[in-house]
Amino acid sequence: MEHLAEIARLAESGFAGEEDTIGRVAALAQQLLQIDIVVVSEITADGRYVFRALETVPAMPLSVGDDIPYAASLCSRFHAGEAGQRTPETRDNPALHASWQVLKAGMGVEWDIRAFMTADVPLPGGERFGTLCVYHTEPRAFTDTERDVLALLARLVGDEVARARADARRAELVDELAHELRAPLMVIDGYAEAMLDGVIERDDEHVVLMRREAGRSLRLLDDLALLTRLELEDTPEASDDVDVAALLRETRERLAPLAEAAGLRLRVAAEPVIVRAPRRRLEQALANLVRNALRALGESNGEIVLACGVDDDGAVIEVSDDGPGIPADDLPQVFERFYRGSAARDAGPGSGLGLTITRRIIERAGGTIAVEQRSPHGTCFRIRLPLPPT
Repeated sequence: MEHLAEIARLAESGFAGEEDTIGRVAALAQQLLQIDIVVVSEITADGRYVFRALETVPAMPLSVGDDIPYAASLCSRFHAGEAGQRTPETRDNPALHASWQVLKAGMGVEWDIRAFMTADVPLPGGERFGTLCVYHTEPRAFTDTERDVLALLARLVGDEVARARADARRAELVDELAHELRAPLMVIDGYAEAMLDGVIERDDEHVVLMRREAGRSLRLLDDLALLTRLELEDTPEASDDVDVAALLRETRERLAPLAEAAGLRLRVAAEPVIVRAPRRRLEQALANLVRNALRALGESNGEIVLACGVDDDGAVIEVSDDGPGIPADDLPQVFERFYRGSAARDAGPGSGLGLTITRRIIERAGGTIAVEQRSPHGTCFRIRLPLPPT
């Protein structure tokens, strides 16, 4: 109960950001468990084990911000099933002992890690941020209560890291929105002031221009609201068994009038494929890709092909066109927020968020999306989604 009261007091006191949370939790873990070494790590997508907090009694030639390969960490042995969550004597576990000997030689220390306990740091959506690990230089048994305390502290870290990142993300989105809205609002304000001052006439042409800029502002607001929900909501949307071939045909029927009006062909080449995903969101992602292709092609008498099939990696969905393509310098950035390359700017109005939204929809469904140039010309957006379990 005393441990729980200390953790509650820490949580109620509030935190000053992600680093403050991680550091204070590590210090409390060392205080409560009376342990020699406490490490909060972040396990990165590129395979690094980054020290985000470090509380240590013996001298250690590492500091916050340093990293080692994740595969060299003792935690990786636990994740690989080669060690338990609690190890009272590392010398009794060959995998842990061997890993420590490699680390010991690399750091050049004289002491040994003899006891080890770890807990994953979970983010609210279930993704693992990293680990909260405790080590002792003498053999030591860990009680069930100590295990539960470590798990509770790890959960506290994950919750606060997610909250801090969401707050930072909201602030970033507000700044980006203000920046992007400034241009159309200045156009509207400029025309309105000029008409009131009698500098330009109050005619339909100028009203249409103002309405166009107002429409752009509304699209920005709608797209940004959707992107914010996709990026900040932790609860996944309900998924459906989606007949992808049928969805592609429906997308074609819905958008064919836009293609025909521009003198373009919209064709479906689909094999039978079923995926598990939120149908409404997948439909939205496909519509974004088709509209993007329509803008890129303009009135070039070109063709857009919607295709789907299955390969060794799962379901594949493609939206390709035979247009001018995307400049090589733009390819790495096409999914970034508000990024509109030279071809997109020339193709007409857009919020600059459509491809960002599409990528987030696909990622939340457990898939990936990539873009490539087609030879001799054209662009292909390729979505990969896992097949439902059989």
